[in-house]
Amino acid sequence: MKQYLPLFANIASQILFGFAYLFIKLGMDALGQDTIKFLSFRFGLGFLVMTILLLLGLQKVHYRNRPVCLVVLCGVINPLISQVLETTSTIYAPTSQLSMYSSIVPALMLFFSVVINREYPTRRQVLFLLVTVCGIFAANAAGAGGGISAPGFFLVMASMTVIALGRVLVRRASAHFTSFEIVYVTTGMGALGFTAASFLHSTAAGISASQYFAVLSDRQFVVSVLYMGIGSCVGAFLLMTYAAANLPAAVYAATCSFSTVIGIVSGVVILRETFYLQEMLGTVLILAGMIGISMSYRAGEEDNRFTARKR
Repeated sequence: MKQYLPLFANIASQILFGFAYLFIKLGMDALGQDTIKFLSFRFGLGFLVMTILLLLGLQKVHYRNRPVCLVVLCGVINPLISQVLETTSTIYAPTSQLSMYSSIVPALMLFFSVVINREYPTRRQVLFLLVTVCGIFAANAAGAGGGISAPGFFLVMASMTVIALGRVLVRRASAHFTSFEIVYVTTGMGALGFTAASFLHSTAAGISASQYFAVLSDRQFVVSVLYMGIGSCVGAFLLMTYAAANLPAAVYAATCSFSTVIGIVSGVVILRETFYLQEMLGTVLILAGMIGISMSYRAGEEDNRFTARKR
C-alpha cells in the first residue's frame, strides 16, 4: 500500500487544483479582475504559512551546495509566468471550459519529460495518454468550444504549456530538494514578485493602504484567498511535488489530468455553466485514459523514477 502513496498524493493535489478555477473566479470578481493583486494576496498568504511552519520547527530547509538556480528557474516559470496567464484566462472563458482545455497538460508534460529528463514512456502508457488527449478534441467537436474567446484560447494554451514545463522542471529539482524546499522558494518568489508589482501599481494610481486592504472585508474574496493561498499554494503543490519525485513520468503526467474533471464538475454544478454532450464525452475519455495509465503503475517500476536514477 505504501508504494501507492505518491499516486494518492497526486490525485489529492489534482482535486485541490480542480477547484482552483472556481475560487480564482470568485476572487477575481471581488477585485474587479485585478490579476496581480489577487496573486499577491494568494502567494503572500501561502509564503506566510510556510514561514510559520519553519519558525515553529515543523519543517526545515537546506540549500547550501545545491543547485538553487534550478529551483529559481522553476519559480520564474511557475508562479511568475504561468499564474499570470492562468489567472487572467479566467476573465475570458467559463470555468468548465478552462478545466477542459487543461487536459492537454499531460501530453505536454510527457513531451518535456522526454526532451528535458530523457524519460521515455511505455507503449501502453502512450496509448492511454493519447486517449486522455483525445478528450479535448471530443469536447470541442461541433463547436462546443464556442464559449471561449480568441484571447482566452491563447492565454489558456500558453499557460498550459508553461505549467507543463514547470512541472517537469520541478520533477528534475526533486532529485536534489525536498518538496517543502522547492515550494518554499517558488511560493516566496511569487509573494515577492506579485506583491511588489501590485504595490507599485497601487501607489502610482494613488490608492491608499486602507483602500488597498479594504477587500479583506469581502467574505467571497477572503474565502477565495484562503483556499488558493493555503489549499493550492501550500497543500496542493507540496503533494504534487512529492508525487513528482516518486512516480514514473507517464503516471505522474496522466494523473495530473484529474483536475480537469473536478474543474468541469465545479463549473457546471456550482457556477451553473453550460455543459455540452461533447464535453461530457471528453470528460469520460479523460477519466478512461487516466485510469488506464494509472493502472500501469507497479511497485517494480522503481527504475522509472527520475530521482532514483539521480541520487
